[in-house]
Amino acid sequence: MVSVVLLAVAVRQWSAPPSEAGSDESAQDRWQGNLLLFLLSIGLVVSVLLAADLAGWNRDRALWISVGSFLGLMTLLRPWWFWENYRARWLRNLIGDEATMVVYLGIAAIMVWVGLNTDWTFGRR
Repeated sequence: MVSVVLLAVAVRQWSAPPSEAGSDESAQDRWQGNLLLFLLSIGLVVSVLLAADLAGWNRDRALWISVGSFLGLMTLLRPWWFWENYRARWLRNLIGDEATMVVYLGIAAIMVWVGLNTDWTFGRR
């Protein structure tokens, strides 16, 4: 529940484009946005681990599904901090916005499929 509240507060902060770098107010906004991102990340990790334990899933499966879902959601919502990243910008310049969305959504779908249908793990066992 805490993750959902933090996400709702953070979406407003993150969806706005960055303001001019010289003002104290924009520095304060960036600091608050980074703190919210940190708290949201911790909340989401805990939520994924708890959901995996409650559902009886392997934690690796839950991570595949959650990371794939996050990638798909960020591709559809296109917040500036995700869509203007230098890697995304490079691919967008190379193949265009629509094709980049298809590539990202394809990767997201593969990650969710891997989480649902395989026993692949993160790291060594």
